[in-house]
Amino acid sequence: MDVLTKALAFLFVLGILVIFHELGHYIVARWCGVKVLRFSVGFGRIIWSRGFGRDRTEWAISSVPLGGYVKMLDEREGPVAEADLPRAFNRQHVAKRIAIVAAGPIANLLLAVLLFAGTYMSGIPGQRPLLAAPPQASPAAQAGVEDRDLVVAVDGTPVKSWQDLRWRLLHASGATSVTLDVERPDGSHANLALSLSSIAGTEWEGNFMPELGLRVDMGPPLIDEVIADKPGARAGLKAGDRIVAFRGRRQDKREARRRSRLPHPAQRNRTRCVHRDRRRRAGRA
Repeated sequence: MDVLTKALAFLFVLGILVIFHELGHYIVARWCGVKVLRFSVGFGRIIWSRGFGRDRTEWAISSVPLGGYVKMLDEREGPVAEADLPRAFNRQHVAKRIAIVAAGPIANLLLAVLLFAGTYMSGIPGQRPLLAAPPQASPAAQAGVEDRDLVVAVDGTPVKSWQDLRWRLLHASGATSVTLDVERPDGSHANLALSLSSIAGTEWEGNFMPELGLRVDMGPPLIDEVIADKPGARAGLKAGDRIVAFRGRRQDKREARRRSRLPHPAQRNRTRCVHRDRRRRAGRA
C-alpha cells in the first residue's frame, strides 16, 4: 500500500509538471498563430479525447502517463491543406519557433516560482528557538543560558524560529557579542550578552551554533507509528507515546534515538518510560 501511494503521488506530481510544460508550448504556439492539432497528457494509445476551440484541437489522455506532447501542424509530418500552410510550425520565423520550444521549460520555471512564493506566503513549519542546557564553559553557558530558555529577540530584532535565530547570529558575525532576549519557563525575561569572539571568520560558514553552545531543545521523542507484531507493539507502546526516560535517565530526542539502536538481541530487554495521556507507564522492549 505504501508503494502504491508513493507511485500515485509520483504520477500526480509528474502530471502537474507535464501539464504546465505542455501548456507553455500550447499557449505560445497559439500566440504565434500556429495550429495545434493535439494536446496530450501521456504517450501511446489515446484512452480519452475531446475536440475544442475554433481549430477543434484534440485534448487527450494517453495510456502511458510518463510525459506528454503538443502536436502542431507541420509539413514534415504529413500533408497540409493550402489554407493552413501559413499556420504550419515549419513555416514560422526562427524566432517564433525558438519561443515555442523554449516556452515549456520556462513554464516549469514559473510554476516553481509560484509554488515557492505560495509556500512562503502561507508559511512553513519551523523549529522554535527553544534552547537546551548548554555545555559547560561554552559562550552560551557563560552568558547565562539555561535549559528551556526561549529566544524571542536578538539585539532587539524578534526571532520566531531556530532558522531566524541562526540567521540573526550570522548577520552579526562581525560583532564581538549580541544580546539575547530570552523567556524563561516561569514566564520571566532576561537579557543575556552572548560572546561571538570564539568564532573565527571562516567558521561562520559552517555549523557555528554548537560552537556557541546553542542547542535546540526538541523535547521527548514522540512515537508516530507502532508496527504490529514487533517488539515495540508487544511491549505495549502506542502511537502518540512520548519517550521521556530510558533506564531511568531522562532523554532528549538525539539521546533516545541513539540508545534505541539495539544491534544485539541480548541488549533488547531494556526498560523505557513513556508518557501517555498525562500518565507515565513503563514498557519492556
